[in-house]
Amino acid sequence: MIDLLGAGESGFGQFNALTITATLGVVTATLALWTIMRPKRFPPGPRGLPIVGSIYSINDSPEVVFGEWAKKYGDVVGFKAGQRWMVVLNRQALIKEAVLKQGEDFAGRPDFYSLELLTEGFKDIAFSPYNETWKLHRRLAHSALRHFATGKPLQGLISSVYPKVEKKLAMTEGQPIDPKFLLNLIMYNVLAQMCFGRSYELEDPKVVQWMDLNDELSETSGLGLAADYFSWAKYLPTSGARMIKKNLEKQFGFLRSQVEETREHYDPENINNFYSLLLKAQEDARKEGENVDKLTDTHVFQTIADMFGAGIQTTVETLYWAMALLATYPEIQAKIRAEIDDVIGRDRLPTINDRGKLVYTEASLYEVLRYSSIVPTNLHATTRDTEFGGYHIPKGTVVLINTHSMHYDPQEWDQPDKFLPEHFMDGSGTVREHPPSFLPFGAGRRGCLGEAVAKADLFLIFSWFLQNYTFSKVPGKESEDILNMIPQTAFGRLLISYEIMINKRD
Repeated sequence: MIDLLGAGESGFGQFNALTITATLGVVTATLALWTIMRPKRFPPGPRGLPIVGSIYSINDSPEVVFGEWAKKYGDVVGFKAGQRWMVVLNRQALIKEAVLKQGEDFAGRPDFYSLELLTEGFKDIAFSPYNETWKLHRRLAHSALRHFATGKPLQGLISSVYPKVEKKLAMTEGQPIDPKFLLNLIMYNVLAQMCFGRSYELEDPKVVQWMDLNDELSETSGLGLAADYFSWAKYLPTSGARMIKKNLEKQFGFLRSQVEETREHYDPENINNFYSLLLKAQEDARKEGENVDKLTDTHVFQTIADMFGAGIQTTVETLYWAMALLATYPEIQAKIRAEIDDVIGRDRLPTINDRGKLVYTEASLYEVLRYSSIVPTNLHATTRDTEFGGYHIPKGTVVLINTHSMHYDPQEWDQPDKFLPEHFMDGSGTVREHPPSFLPFGAGRRGCLGEAVAKADLFLIFSWFLQNYTFSKVPGKESEDILNMIPQTAFGRLLISYEIMINKRD
């Protein structure tokens, strides 16, 4: 009896353990499958794996993956990455419908942890929520750009750097050079004058330090953090988050030193730079008792950081692509130079008024923007539940605007994989400034605030370089391809560092 009872209890225990294990297995499997169950009427897309979704499908070139998904699922693709549901919009008709016709629905930004760190709690312009604070700072930034970055003031800022560039290039005449360092020095000086009213020597230690810190941030950011996709991951002591925090602490510390120096010389009767304009707005808000919570020191700092950092990064990367492309295609370079010589000559600087006259030059610059597609996907988020393209997209869904799909659409461009300035020229000999499938600066409520300034910067610097210098591959390395991209980072499609010859024209 006792033996039988013992055997019975043992058998029951084994049965009970098996039952618990099986139940846990079923529950776990059910929960895992539940993580990839698509919301009702959500756009079709890859099923992905339980828990992680399709996060591992987004490799070093996500815009290419998104294009492949579009061929299979359509131009509106839904997928899950970690805990987040995401939607990709491909091709110009749908993208423009979203950002222009339903602009407010798609005017949000995702609350990624990496962006939260970068913006000190979403207090900037670029990544803050679509709300009244964002609208106020965007208006202030727009006013600053109108005052300090248009027409003759902008031409003066840029032309003041040319003698410094000439001096630097004279020292490297006949030697290979990586032009990114030079381009960063140029744009840092231009933006420092615009934002802080300060002029630096081209290779001032502060300038070089900022460049080094920016490179570090680019390397550590990658395509984001695990906590961007799994909310619990931000509580883990991961190396990625630590490195970003450490780098941001140094970078913000450096920028704050520039801010404090400017604040010491602030004169409300002499507003001659962007930061002073923000201080005046903050001062007025405190006097009037309005918008004080929207103009805290952190908000002001983040707005100036946006203008300063973004204004440098995109222009530098575009010009870096331009130099690589023109060194690769000397026949296009020669054609641009011939046009500049014919229209401007060598006795005066290019001006904003030359736009429209330098048709092939402008077309070439626009083609650099299309071909490089430096920011191939733009981050948006839905601000409310939205009906779009026959699908239901819930509030808070991350929306990826795949502008690369526009810029490389074979239905919109003849030979999109080739660098052809003719893409932006029409039969009447004028520039096609706004082809339907061209959107390098975004559009709608979240369109690039500095688009007009960036275009002017690029035109003035690009045409000046070609008026005065030649770009060529390093002798003996003519067969090397310098148009190789590094694995994509949060900063976009960047070229691997290269060297070329930059020689003064005879």
